[in-house]
Amino acid sequence: MWPSQLIHRNILLAVALCASALDAQDSTPTLGPPQVLSSPDLFLRTEWRTYRNFSFQNFTQYPNHTQPFDVAPRAYYNSMGNYLITGYPLYEWLETRAPEQQWGSSIFKDVGFQYNTSSPWVTVFDNVVLARDGYGGWGYTAMVGDALIARFSPLTLSKTNFNGMRVDISTPYLKFTVLGSRIERPHSYLHTVPAGGWFFDDKFYLADNSTLLAGSRLQIDLGVLNLGLNWVNHHLYQSASPGNSLKGRLRPDQPLIDWIVVRFSDDSPEDGMGGAVVQEVRLIVNGEVRDDLRPQAVRNHRGITPQVGRFSRATGEFRTANYVKPTSDPGFEGNTYYRDREIPLFADYLFRLDHEAAIDVSGDTNLDGLLSSFSVESPQNVLRADGEEQLAFLFDLSGEPQVESVEMEALLANDYRVEVAFLYPFDPRANTYHAQYISSYYSTVLQASGNVQDLSNQRRVRVKFGENTGQFVYSADVNLRLAGLEVHGEYARSSLYSRYPAQAAGIPQLDAGPRFSDRGAAYFLNATRWFGGARVGGEFFSINPGFSTEMRNYLAWDDYMWLTHFAGLTNRTIYWQLVDDNDDGDRYPDRRVGNLPGLLNDTKAYDIDGVFLGQDENNDGTPEINRNLNLLPDYDEPFLMYDVEPNDYVYGLDRNNNDEPDQREDDGDVDYPYDYDQRGFHLFGQWSLTRRWLLAVGRYDVDQIAREGSNKSTYVLLTYDRTGVARLRRLFFENHLRRVRDDIADEFVTINERPIRDGNFGHRGLTFHYLRAWETRPPRFRSSFRRDPVRYRDSYVNETYFESRLRPRRGLHLVQKVRLRLNWQQGGQVRPGIFQRSRRLDFWTVVSQVGYTRHWGRLSATAQYKFMFLRLQDQERGRALHYETRSIPILRFSYPLMSRTSVQAGVQGMGPLSYRLKDRVAGRDSFEQHTSFLTMTNRSRYFGYEIVTIAGVYKDRRKFDKAFQTFHSFDALSYFVRGVVGFSEFGRMI
Repeated sequence: MWPSQLIHRNILLAVALCASALDAQDSTPTLGPPQVLSSPDLFLRTEWRTYRNFSFQNFTQYPNHTQPFDVAPRAYYNSMGNYLITGYPLYEWLETRAPEQQWGSSIFKDVGFQYNTSSPWVTVFDNVVLARDGYGGWGYTAMVGDALIARFSPLTLSKTNFNGMRVDISTPYLKFTVLGSRIERPHSYLHTVPAGGWFFDDKFYLADNSTLLAGSRLQIDLGVLNLGLNWVNHHLYQSASPGNSLKGRLRPDQPLIDWIVVRFSDDSPEDGMGGAVVQEVRLIVNGEVRDDLRPQAVRNHRGITPQVGRFSRATGEFRTANYVKPTSDPGFEGNTYYRDREIPLFADYLFRLDHEAAIDVSGDTNLDGLLSSFSVESPQNVLRADGEEQLAFLFDLSGEPQVESVEMEALLANDYRVEVAFLYPFDPRANTYHAQYISSYYSTVLQASGNVQDLSNQRRVRVKFGENTGQFVYSADVNLRLAGLEVHGEYARSSLYSRYPAQAAGIPQLDAGPRFSDRGAAYFLNATRWFGGARVGGEFFSINPGFSTEMRNYLAWDDYMWLTHFAGLTNRTIYWQLVDDNDDGDRYPDRRVGNLPGLLNDTKAYDIDGVFLGQDENNDGTPEINRNLNLLPDYDEPFLMYDVEPNDYVYGLDRNNNDEPDQREDDGDVDYPYDYDQRGFHLFGQWSLTRRWLLAVGRYDVDQIAREGSNKSTYVLLTYDRTGVARLRRLFFENHLRRVRDDIADEFVTINERPIRDGNFGHRGLTFHYLRAWETRPPRFRSSFRRDPVRYRDSYVNETYFESRLRPRRGLHLVQKVRLRLNWQQGGQVRPGIFQRSRRLDFWTVVSQVGYTRHWGRLSATAQYKFMFLRLQDQERGRALHYETRSIPILRFSYPLMSRTSVQAGVQGMGPLSYRLKDRVAGRDSFEQHTSFLTMTNRSRYFGYEIVTIAGVYKDRRKFDKAFQTFHSFDALSYFVRGVVGFSEFGRMI
């Protein structure tokens, strides 16, 4: 065959192959541009779009205006060039470690805030996306979201509203979870420019330095036995620089430390004696003792008011300077996130030292207050800090030419606590110390064991200084259920890594300093053995002071910080938690760092819907304390108060003896299974005497580890419970007898009993009956810390509670609740420096309710009356510490006008029979109130929706007995219209 014939044959073969390929009509997209561009016809004209008639065709949008998104779909391919899908970008997280790169961390998550557009992340997936597959007993799920649950074990990881990704794998005998998160600014909010190692470009949130969280759990399931291994780490990294590790590193913008403030105090201040004994305090820099860097010492009492500030020229009033920074940036929420942390009064210290050096400081301080509140001490002497006294030692390192490591050595004795804070330069050109520097919060670095007061524990200690860089927490847990035996336990260890921000000639050399770690351990073990209707059990636990799941970092403030959830943080300090404080178990941690999905600039540091422990018994998502979601608690709101009482009337077991039922206690601490800095045991036995009688006896013995406090109790608990028998709806009785020795002060958070009444709505002191908060979330009542009154240092206690609910005849309801607690305090010395006088404290609460409903045709009338009584009586002195009564008469009417419209009316307080609250101790809260309302309600259905419309008039008048309380009195008339929509299929969640 001639070559020319061969060429022609190959050409024909190629044409045939192309034709067959076209006939196959393969729908798979091909890569690369076409090699031949053909025109559809030979006209010179430009193609125009033709007329379309939509009479019998569906209208179609433009290709780039698809719904529910405002972006055009595109084809996506994998790394091998294979076609995946045509659609929209959703999520991408990329971490790269390579030399000479500018950005090594990027997250894409289109939250839709930037352009007010519809986002697939928010609109369709509601902030969570998952992929799942499996076969037989094998399977996996991969999740990415803004509101994930991340819980491994009580001592390692327990978080809600977790931002990041997790993968869960399950086999017949193994379960495995791995998760990760860039917890620092995990998604974008608005367009920003390069600042502070962050950049936002085309919906990619890029970062050079950030904070990463990673963890995993392996669980072995052997039927009756489950074994778990947990590992969690969070650390700082610099993606564009070498030298990263899981132990973390300092931020590139970490400021150098100019001053170190070390505070010595009494670890048990309540006894007023045997506090810290301090001597021979010296600094060790770069491993060498530096006697030339002598500290300066200032003494003050705990809780004093700062004396730094200025006198007003207009009023002569002294205005205290603010130690908190920032103070005026948008989104700033004050220092509520660090509510239990303290900033050192460094400006007061430094101005007091200046005055001692004959420098005039009268223009920047209240000099008389400064001299009376702060005294200068010689650090060469043996110094003591007893009770509320505190000693602050200040070290000036601003002039050191080179620093890589800093330690402090001191000879300490007795019951000491050592805390450290750092001062960084803030505005060197400022003329006042509080403007020149910014301070970290005090952190505890050392505590004496027990409460030694005879110098027997005198020793020389060393403390290393540095900033946290990373943390490991790892544990093993076990769960066993076998033949009536249940065992649950966990052992955990933590390692917190730090290093000093090194410098040479004022130039940062942050990686030059050696890294060091603080380690601690915690454990617990619970066991229960069942024997028919009886059981015995025990628990052993220890949460050591050195154990921690918290890491503190410096976080620089840039011009765009207020656009993020960090706007509420103060003094450039952030605390990362592996275990949340989330006592109510909802989606919002009780203390958090903003960052709720769907909320722009969420800087709130608290649980935005409040913490209402044990106050949603019907599980409808609304706390009984605020069912109509307005700004008044229901126990202070007319008509609703018939079904609710304040927390002081609630009965429940109180194992830590702070007069707050355990099931209602918001302790303000992270949710470890046992209290921090405590170890002990609890043994108990429980027997079912009959179907309704239950007897329990037990003993718990708890000691603080670093302090001397203890909680020891032997108790007997007898319970009777009967429900749903004929006219007797419920009969409950419980008697709790215990011998208590408890001197641990258990602080807790409580909702303020006095409700919020804002006068900005036209009626002084009044909050409208149907007024909602500005935000769509439920309003939050203000909370505050309440100190433990410590009334059970040495006591015999008997507490009795009785409750009955009767329905003796149709329409008649009777409720009776009686509570009596007798506390026989034993007199004498409880421990050195602590005395308790002998007395009996009686605490009574009584709630009586009667309600009767009568029908006359379509008209129904309900008469209700409620009486409340509360008294705390000191029997030795014969006087009441707290004594109040409430009388609440109510009359309600209801009449259906038509099938969907009804009229309701009500009166609380009728003529001389008013709603009456009587404060029988001080009288300041005594008042009488008359309230009436008339409303019309319509219920209508529309295409599956149910719409409720209510309109009415509301009259409310309250008058206080005391003349000085007239400001809180009110007499108001309000009109309202309200509409709500829902689905009848929802029903009522009960």
